[in-house]
Amino acid sequence: MSEKKVRIAVIGAGAMGQNHIRFVKEEEATTLVAIVDAFEGARKIADEQGVPFYHDAEEMILKEKPDGVIIVTPNHLHLPVARVALKYGVPMLVEKPISDDLEDAKRFAEEAKQANVPVLVGQHRRYNPFVNKAKEIITSGQLGTLTVSSFHYMIYKNDSYFDVEWRRKKGAGPILVNLVHDVDLLRYLIGEIDSVQGLASSNARGFETEDSAVVNVRFRSGALASLTISDATVSPWNWEATSREDPQYRPFDADAYFIGGTKGSLSLPRLHQFSYDGDASWHKPLAMDIQPVDPQLPHKMQLKHFVQVIEGNERPIVTPADNVKTLETIMAIKTATETNGLVKLS
Repeated sequence: MSEKKVRIAVIGAGAMGQNHIRFVKEEEATTLVAIVDAFEGARKIADEQGVPFYHDAEEMILKEKPDGVIIVTPNHLHLPVARVALKYGVPMLVEKPISDDLEDAKRFAEEAKQANVPVLVGQHRRYNPFVNKAKEIITSGQLGTLTVSSFHYMIYKNDSYFDVEWRRKKGAGPILVNLVHDVDLLRYLIGEIDSVQGLASSNARGFETEDSAVVNVRFRSGALASLTISDATVSPWNWEATSREDPQYRPFDADAYFIGGTKGSLSLPRLHQFSYDGDASWHKPLAMDIQPVDPQLPHKMQLKHFVQVIEGNERPIVTPADNVKTLETIMAIKTATETNGLVKLS
């Protein structure tokens, strides 16, 4: 990596945008050059950071000429801003999901490919060392042929969260709002998905959108998985409460994902690996092993990767085309839970 710092602007100064601003300031290889936000109140954040403030992303790019931008706007504005960066050939990190419009996401993936501009989608869990150790264990064949797995997102959102009207209406709900990370890791760890089926319920809160759902997944490999989803369930069985990625969540010594195979099984994020000594048999005692991992904050690891992408040393780990596959799966899950049917992916 060159000694010259990579000049990065952050577009969107909400809660997540402020996290990215902090990461850019803390990373020794980067320097923050500007903040962009539609709301005048965000100017105070730029003043505190000692960088120029803009309302318009295009004006900022023309004046500041950043090496890269991080786009942290509301979901429906991700692609309009990303297309501005694409126009000027600026590498970008776009927060997940890349869009809430699947067809537009497909169009943008092709546009980015044709423009040959690096676009990294912010699926930060891919950088978690515990996730990548799990990927290594699975790929090595230590679990054998994958059979069944279960992924859990069971959490209780405070009642005041729903004071915002759109969160109570169709188009909200944990499937579309929260499941993007879990589905991304489902694909990353187990493989591409063939079909899904599901059931949803709004019984806990009675809103238009679901508060709970269960989903069955068949992978192209023949492996199966279940997803248990709820934002109205008091439990520690979710990634936020178990992964120690976000200090606002009290960490619990528990797991959110369970992956099974013919030679062993694995839980995440604790990386408890179970297997038999010698031939497998349900009459023998199971052995448990815990793989050593050096913990790192995934968002900071993602930023380091983005720097390498900007400098041309690495290709984006999560591309728009890859994120489209995750979005397709989420849309299929939403359809399956609304129709109580089986939905095949293309």
